[in-house]
Amino acid sequence: MSLNKLIKATLIKEKATIILYLINTTFIMMLYYLLYGGNLQLYPLVLTIFFLFSYLVYKFIVYKKLYGILEEGKTSPQYKTEDDYEYKDVVEYLGQVHKSYILKLYNMELKVEEKDSLMNQWIHNMKTSVAVIELAADEGLEKNDDNKEIFKDIIEENCKLQDNLEGALNVFRVESFSKDYIPEKVNLKELVTRAINSKKRDFIYSKVFPNVDIDKKIVVYTDKKWGCYVIEQIISNSIKYSNKENSKVNINAIKDENKVILAIEDEGIGIKEQYINRVFDLFFTGNNGRENEESTGIGLYMCKLVCERLNNEISIQSDEGKGTKVSISYINAES
Repeated sequence: MSLNKLIKATLIKEKATIILYLINTTFIMMLYYLLYGGNLQLYPLVLTIFFLFSYLVYKFIVYKKLYGILEEGKTSPQYKTEDDYEYKDVVEYLGQVHKSYILKLYNMELKVEEKDSLMNQWIHNMKTSVAVIELAADEGLEKNDDNKEIFKDIIEENCKLQDNLEGALNVFRVESFSKDYIPEKVNLKELVTRAINSKKRDFIYSKVFPNVDIDKKIVVYTDKKWGCYVIEQIISNSIKYSNKENSKVNINAIKDENKVILAIEDEGIGIKEQYINRVFDLFFTGNNGRENEESTGIGLYMCKLVCERLNNEISIQSDEGKGTKVSISYINAES
C-alpha cells in the first residue's frame, strides 16, 4: 500500500479518536478560559495536538506493519508477527482461517481432478466404442446394398457422436493448455487442408463444398493441433448452418503487415444482428440454436478461448439470410 493510501486509511480508522480529541481540546480550552483568562488558551491546544499527533504516528506504524503482514499473507498463510505486536492475536487467528480455507480448496481441487479423470476415462472408453461402430457401419455399407441409407445414417450420427466426444475432451484439455501447447511455424494451407479432411464426411453428407484460396507459402505461428481444432469448429458450423445444397464454404487468407488473416465464409442462414455480440458466450445458441438441436453453444466459446491462449484474434461478421464470415488473425512467421 502506498504512503498516501496508508495515511488516509489511518485517519479514517482513527476518526473516532480524532473527534474525541477535538472535543476534549475544546473542553480544556473553555476550562482554561474560565479559570485563567484568554492568555493561557494556546498551551492546552499545543499539548493536545502534540499528543494526538504522537498517537497517530504510533497507529500509522502499527497499521503499516499490519498491512505488510497481510500483503505477505496473499502468497502464504504463514503470518509472521512479533510477540509484543498489538494485533498478534488477530493475525494468528487470521492465519488459522487462511490455512483452513486453503485446505478446503485443496480438497475441492482433488475432488474436481478425480471427477475430471473419471470423465476423461469414460470419454476414451466411449471413443473406442464409436470406433468399433464406425468400422462395422463401413463394412455394412460396402457389403449390404439393400440397407445403404440405414448405414449412411448410422455413420452420420456416429460421426456427430465422435465430434461431441472429442469436443468434451478438448474442454478438459484446455484447462491444462500450457502442458499441451507447442508454438511453431505452421504452413497455413496445410493446416486448413488437414481441418477440411477431418470434416470430409460432413461436407459429403451435407453436399457442401470447400473452396480454398490460400498461398502455399504463407506460414504462421500457432500450435498445430489447437490451430486445426479452431478451424475445424468454424468449418463444422459453416456446414451445419448451410441452408441449401451445393453451397460453398470459402476459405482464403491475406497478409496484413505482420499478420495473416484467415477468413472462413459460408453461404448459410447467417446470424441475427442482436445475437452477433453474444456468439462467443458459453452455452449461447441464439435463434439458430433453438431451431438446430445439434447446437451446444460450446464450439465458438472454445474457439475464442483457444485463440486467446494462442495469442490469435478471432472475429465474426454475419448477414442474416446470406451467410457468416469468421476471421482469425495469426502472427506472420515470415515477417
